[in-house]
Amino acid sequence: MEKILDAYIEQHFRSLAEDLQVFLKIRSVLEEEKVSAEFPFGPEIDEALRYVLNKGQNFGLKSKYLDGFAGYVEAGQGSEMVGVFCHVDVVPEGSGWTVDPYGGEIVEGKLYGRGSVDNKGPILAVLYALKAIRDTGLPTSKRVRLILGTDEETAGRCIKHYLAKEEPPVYGFSPDAEFPIIYAEKGILRFEMSKPFSRSEEHTNSLLMLQGGTKVNVVPDYAEAKICGLSPKYLLIKLRELGLTEKIKLDVDGDAVVIKATGISSHASYPGDGENAIQLLFHFLEHVEFGSPAQKQFLAHLNNQLKMETDGRTLGLSCNDEVSGALTLNLGVAEFTPEQGHLVFDIRYPVTLDGEEIIEKLKEIAQEWGADFSLKQHKLPLYVEPDREFIKTIQRVYQEVTGDTPRLISIGGGTYCRYVENTVSFGPVFPGQKELAHQKDEHLRLDDLKKLAKIYAQTIYELIT
Repeated sequence: MEKILDAYIEQHFRSLAEDLQVFLKIRSVLEEEKVSAEFPFGPEIDEALRYVLNKGQNFGLKSKYLDGFAGYVEAGQGSEMVGVFCHVDVVPEGSGWTVDPYGGEIVEGKLYGRGSVDNKGPILAVLYALKAIRDTGLPTSKRVRLILGTDEETAGRCIKHYLAKEEPPVYGFSPDAEFPIIYAEKGILRFEMSKPFSRSEEHTNSLLMLQGGTKVNVVPDYAEAKICGLSPKYLLIKLRELGLTEKIKLDVDGDAVVIKATGISSHASYPGDGENAIQLLFHFLEHVEFGSPAQKQFLAHLNNQLKMETDGRTLGLSCNDEVSGALTLNLGVAEFTPEQGHLVFDIRYPVTLDGEEIIEKLKEIAQEWGADFSLKQHKLPLYVEPDREFIKTIQRVYQEVTGDTPRLISIGGGTYCRYVENTVSFGPVFPGQKELAHQKDEHLRLDDLKKLAKIYAQTIYELIT
């Protein structure tokens, strides 16, 4: 191990933390209404991309901007290139934060902000690792690129653009998941179902709207519905009967009642860590008399077949394998009007299963519900053979730096690795830590940030020596 790299990180850590505070203040969330030819994912995401590229250039590293879709910062010498894949875009902040999600605040040794873990903290840890390798003058036989994407949280258009324009790495990693090393990622299906409702009959008590969730890959922690023609007293009695008074609250809005459900947010790859507010709302509404028969029937289907499950068991989707575990299902977004109900789902399926068979089953379910089915995204699973030499190098460095066993694990999350051959996920969440990505009060401990920079500096140097 190169002690000079650890010493460099120690010496420059304050600057690293301060740069991350500035980076976190950029709200790099995709907002479709801000998309343009100049800014394919909006000006804020472009600002975040340019922040890192400019910082790299100021460090004396080669930087390149790729049409607003991607960019990279490069160090080292040689004909072969090692890639480190990160993304500057973040999911929306959601609700319930105790600090400003874009304030970059440090509280009790923790740096708070949307993206601190996913993925801005790791980006700057890697950037300073490249700076350390350059400034210490250590010899290299390969180049390394910190490859920056802008659309990881949605459709991955950024990585496809990069691969179409630039050389792929010989191997590499993405600091966008967990330690030790992730060699398998579940397949991902994202799809929508829409059910039209007839308005041929007038109803004195109607469901005026229902909405919940902001992103399909986030377990929604809030959902609300508005009903007219029902008394708050009647609804409160129902809440008490179902034991839901702590999770669902009522507000009066003129002649209508707003029903507000609060759940627990989590990443869609770990839906069992959260509590889905939309599904809570469905459970309550099935026990309330309102609306048209079509609305009631559809809500009954949803409640009875989704329940509060996260594995699709009642839907007949439950499955698992030894490499990557069980299928997960998340209802990420719901929007009901008097005319239709619209739902957006996320499924993570085991790496050895056939995603096409699951899609056919989903079409059957939609037909049973009388709903339209639309597949929006299918990301095939990732599996990298564990005996690859670069994996052994990463394992060795991880064990030397941390003293921990460098196990190979699988996840339900999706990273850039599934698009690029010979790449694995490597951090930033340490074993035993709670996954904070996509959750309220997302934060990164300063001690962990320093540890990340040291791990990535040593790992990158070993891979490019």
